[in-house]
Amino acid sequence: MNKKQTLVHNISHIFPSNLRKKIYQTYLKILWGIYYKKYLKIIESNHYPNKELIQKLIYSWGNSGYSAQQDYIESLIHHANSVNNLIFECGSGLSTLIVGAIAKKNGVKMISIEHHPKWAAKVQTEIKKYKLTNNQIFLSNLINYGDFDWYDIDNINISDIDLCICDAPPGNTFGGRKGFLYLFKDKVHNGTIILVDDIIREAEQKMIEEWSNIIPFDIIQKGENDPHAILMIKNI
Repeated sequence: MNKKQTLVHNISHIFPSNLRKKIYQTYLKILWGIYYKKYLKIIESNHYPNKELIQKLIYSWGNSGYSAQQDYIESLIHHANSVNNLIFECGSGLSTLIVGAIAKKNGVKMISIEHHPKWAAKVQTEIKKYKLTNNQIFLSNLINYGDFDWYDIDNINISDIDLCICDAPPGNTFGGRKGFLYLFKDKVHNGTIILVDDIIREAEQKMIEEWSNIIPFDIIQKGENDPHAILMIKNI
């Protein structure tokens, strides 16, 4: 915690808890606007943000414990810059806005699918505010497909996927996140990248093993503090 954060923390404890929460949220919102505008300028100038700015974006977004972390965000930025077609995201949040800026710059469509109405609205507000015109969020309930629960995709018609950000639905969902490849295996192709977060968890490890029986891919594991997998589809 830096000096400014410490000062806000100390001052905020003078007030009742409900007011402290509002003060803190307002503080984060101000910081987020400052840091995200810096990030947009960096992306627009074809540069990469440094680790310090990424950490500031994570902190000011304020979804501690759930948002993407440093190493994973660096992988998102790197691979988002190398795609020519659709970026498909399971869930929405900080990653939507990080990658959305790159999608707009490169003229690439980004679609996110989300089941939580309030969360989708929060992200959509930022998309509109910062004119991320290549982003689209689909609000979709989780439904049962037999062996797993996943998003209802009846009204979702998408093109081939170059990059999938697989960070949802929540880990406690029946079947976890494995539904993506079962439901969209006809939308991936040789060279499609699937980024899987949280591979420290047994469920994600089993999912990747199960997926390998559906479609062949190369696996690279990255991240010291937030281990994640980079899957590249091959030989379809």
